[in-house]
Amino acid sequence: MVEIMVGMLIGLLCTIVIMQVLSVFEGQKRRTTGGSDAQINGAIALYTIERDIRMAGYGFGNEELSCANVFTYFDDGVAAPGQITGFSTSPVVITDGGSGSDAIATRYATSTFGAMGTTLRSTMPQSSSELNVNSTYGCADSGMVLVSQGNNCTLMQLTKVQDEALKLQHNPGGTPSYNPTVAYQNANGWPAYTTGAKVSCMGDEIVARTYAVDNTVPGSTPLGNAIVNIQAQYGVAPAASQQVTEWVDATGTWASPTPADVKRIKAVRVAIVARSAQLEKEAVSAACSSTTAANPTGVCAWAGTTASPAPLIDLSNIPNWQRYRYKVFETIVPLKNVIWANL
Repeated sequence: MVEIMVGMLIGLLCTIVIMQVLSVFEGQKRRTTGGSDAQINGAIALYTIERDIRMAGYGFGNEELSCANVFTYFDDGVAAPGQITGFSTSPVVITDGGSGSDAIATRYATSTFGAMGTTLRSTMPQSSSELNVNSTYGCADSGMVLVSQGNNCTLMQLTKVQDEALKLQHNPGGTPSYNPTVAYQNANGWPAYTTGAKVSCMGDEIVARTYAVDNTVPGSTPLGNAIVNIQAQYGVAPAASQQVTEWVDATGTWASPTPADVKRIKAVRVAIVARSAQLEKEAVSAACSSTTAANPTGVCAWAGTTASPAPLIDLSNIPNWQRYRYKVFETIVPLKNVIWANL
């Protein structure tokens, strides 16, 4: 009996040791795979946003970037194909999230010929359904056209291209349509354009994408649950210059920059925070410095952070945030299409 009890005790001790070893091994495995998944998801998310920012402004020339008043039609509230409410000609728009995550919106055309366009050879009456242009080159495969003059721009949908007559038709009708009726144009003060106005064939659509965490912005492109924070800043150059001299948050006057300031934005700085899925038993991420501290360190700070401005990453809105592991991915993306448009 004594020998049996001793044998059982030894067996139980071995079982306990084995279970502890398995528990530690399983925890290490989850930590390793979770960290690897976070790095992969963060790298993919950064690449996705970076790709769209590099394309931002494609098809928009200097005239389009000057648009302060943009006229668009959404078929009495139904969004036309490829278009989002609140369209503007700003290539990149950052929405500051305060202590939370920012959102980044990009816009670019799909034209094969980029910002190449033509001009009106005669004044367009307000109720006109056709544009008399100097050339239709590059418009044969285009579904969208943007007419710009001064501070006004109007987005239209082409219904027919007459190469020999040098006419671009934008007849109203169809479901859905960008082209309102004459009565709608007159009632809402749509502008007429005179000889010399810029006409840009934009391709079959204007791509508009918004990136935000957890789809907090309606219609935003999902980045996955592993992405918990996005931070972004504008790289601003002095007027008539192409060299970035300061980085600014999308607050104050930069929350809604004027067309002149839009032309000064030459780059975008982006930081993506990816989180592992493993919730640890105790804190594994160091507490962040005060949001007003100079040169903070750790996951809360961008590389090279200084006190003015202090672009800190605030993760305190995430429950038990210190019990997760994080990886920050950061890059600077030049807006080459804006730079070329202002050469």
